[in-house]
Amino acid sequence: MKKIILSVSILLLAITSINAQASFGIKGGVNFASILNENINGVKGRTSFNVGLVAEVETSYSTAVQVELLYSGQGFKYNGGGIIGGVEALEDTYRLDYLNLPVVFKYYFKEGFSFESGPQLGILLSAKAVDADVKVGDAFTDLTFDWLIGFGYKFDNGFNVNARYTLGLTDIWKGPTVNPPYYYYNYGKVNGVFQLTLGYYFN
Repeated sequence: MKKIILSVSILLLAITSINAQASFGIKGGVNFASILNENINGVKGRTSFNVGLVAEVETSYSTAVQVELLYSGQGFKYNGGGIIGGVEALEDTYRLDYLNLPVVFKYYFKEGFSFESGPQLGILLSAKAVDADVKVGDAFTDLTFDWLIGFGYKFDNGFNVNARYTLGLTDIWKGPTVNPPYYYYNYGKVNGVFQLTLGYYFN
């Protein structure tokens, strides 16, 4: 709960600090998530969803800043491949749930079409090995820093669509951890998430 209150406070501070008219809205969509690490085989992506609130502030005729507060289901699947330099772990799906706060800089290069990029703070809400029903939050960092890049289109009626890729900039793994009969060893370095979303601005 403290993490959520802190995140909302940061979001409100970011919005009110900009002296301009903001458009508020909601968004949601699908995540294609995984982890990136050269030292592990057998990793596959996990499909989940994202949903949250957005506030877009126009800074010029062709530019804007968008602040978001998003729940993001991330993680990966592990099919039992070997791990270089460590023990072999059991096959499972690893669910990492985040509360993400992106600050997106948008450039409208054509009517309705925008290019976007910016930093993101991720707060880990929970981490679990689903099939084994084992919590693994102690093996992952509480905070992540990421960078996103993407494209969007905003319709005149307030609806918008978006595609973006978010790449982690910080190592999310704190292991190795042994929790017999489950073994975890350096599953991944950074998050990688491709998102497709549909949104709506209320004003």
